[in-house]
Amino acid sequence: MNIQLPFIVVLAIVAWLIVRHLRLRWWAVAALVLLGFYLADTSAAPLIDNTTHDGVSVINKTSNK
Repeated sequence: MNIQLPFIVVLAIVAWLIVRHLRLRWWAVAALVLLGFYLADTSAAPLIDNTTHDGVSVINKTSNK
């Protein structure tokens, strides 16, 4: 049985768990979100995107075996 979730949903669940269990302050979360937005405009964005896609494909390949 395969379950397909958008990657943003997985990230949102992980972020919620981190905020909930590590008791991060709201300003730290806001700073990390802003960092993500600013990082998306840099030259590192394609590298991060490709690495994320490669990591997801590796996980998908190992779960299909």
